[in-house]
Amino acid sequence: MAKGWVKRWTTSGKDHRRNDLRILRISPRTSSKAVEWRLPPSKSHLIRALALYSQTTQSITLENVAASGDDVRAMRNCLAQMGVKFEDYDSNGELLVQTNPMELGPHPHSEKWVMHGVGVNGFSRPASVLNAANSGTALRFLAGLVASMEGPIMLDGDQSLRKRDSEALWDSLRQAGVEVSIGQGSERLPVILSGPWDAEKLESGITLDISQSSQPLSSWILASTSLPVQTTLTLKGKGVSNRHSNLTAEMVRHAGCSVDIGREGCSMGPWSVSGEDSYSVPGDASMASFAVLAAFCLSSEIQLKGWPERENAIGHEILQESAIEYGIKWSPGCLKLSGGADFTHLDVTDSNDILPPMAALLALGGGGKITGAAHAAHKESNRLTRTVELLEHFGLKAELLSDGIEVEGNQVPKKPSVPVPTFEDHRLFMTAVLLASKTGGEIIGQKLHHVADEGFIQRLQDAGIGIESVQIPSLED
Repeated sequence: MAKGWVKRWTTSGKDHRRNDLRILRISPRTSSKAVEWRLPPSKSHLIRALALYSQTTQSITLENVAASGDDVRAMRNCLAQMGVKFEDYDSNGELLVQTNPMELGPHPHSEKWVMHGVGVNGFSRPASVLNAANSGTALRFLAGLVASMEGPIMLDGDQSLRKRDSEALWDSLRQAGVEVSIGQGSERLPVILSGPWDAEKLESGITLDISQSSQPLSSWILASTSLPVQTTLTLKGKGVSNRHSNLTAEMVRHAGCSVDIGREGCSMGPWSVSGEDSYSVPGDASMASFAVLAAFCLSSEIQLKGWPERENAIGHEILQESAIEYGIKWSPGCLKLSGGADFTHLDVTDSNDILPPMAALLALGGGGKITGAAHAAHKESNRLTRTVELLEHFGLKAELLSDGIEVEGNQVPKKPSVPVPTFEDHRLFMTAVLLASKTGGEIIGQKLHHVADEGFIQRLQDAGIGIESVQIPSLED
């Protein structure tokens, strides 16, 4: 292998002269046997539940949390640093104990957690940095919780998260009297927040830009328990991922808060959290986009487990409702190729996470257009441009639109000639791995799927796909 490509294909574009860059070398399988595909728990639901119910004085059991991923683990670890206690149990109800007493994260074999809330204003100031890792959701929800506390408190994340913009949230917190300190340069983290927020400024109202993400609005709603006074958020811009902010509002209503999100704003004030003794996390409907892509790439029946009720699909029910158009016969627990696919238009305004796998699927199927995805530019990568680049590595043509992607149908993917970059984005990585399961190839990355679906690679290996982790020699070798 030519030494020169290591410099060319490092995700940052810089020559780090490192010897730990790893790829997955993938060989297609020869079997067409049905594949069991269990959806991981919804991190959107679980991270919200952790933020919300940590503020109750109750102990609440969180069920269906097995293999919940690194984003959830980061949120739980940060809450543990803030004084929230957790107990882990296996499927038989046996208490699990970490072998390392300093380990904050969940036991690897846990299937349910018991979380002991600290109550409103009960969080302890963390002794060290709150590291949200790759999770923008965790970062923004933690920022809302921290705003009520005496600072300074530092929040940080991995290299990918440091590139993402949270200025809308920081601006709203500044309006509320929270001091926000961010270093100079291109990186958006770490950030130091020095609260608490100011009652007079809150009474004057806050303007919040929701045109790039709904997470700042959800952060304010989840943190509203500790507001010292009633305040009104004036919402600026056209909202995106509205189903997610509505999910937050519905969860807090169920826990005892009355909050209504109008077209131009919402009013909120202090309240006390109450909840049931347990909360069962639904399956992550967005991850079914990879199951349907797998049906195309593996030419197999997919036995889908854990598909949630429609109200818990938070916009991703579009996958099921449009299935016959894009070539899938979707019956309960089973996905099959229908033998025909039409040109399909998917509006993903409330479900932009499905953009990469569905763009790949439409290229293999009947073609189509994905719109309503302009805000995908603000994810781990610019998912619009990066999805087009990713498809090009497999010889698949796609046209970049102002708010989405259009692809021709009935394209035949080719084995990539070089290792495929995935830009530190787990959804691009998983899409690339599935395409390579059809063509063969090498994918840069190793464990990016751990962000949201820890069982992804093992599931494919169990289905007979050859997946080998290989270390790439450094430039100095």
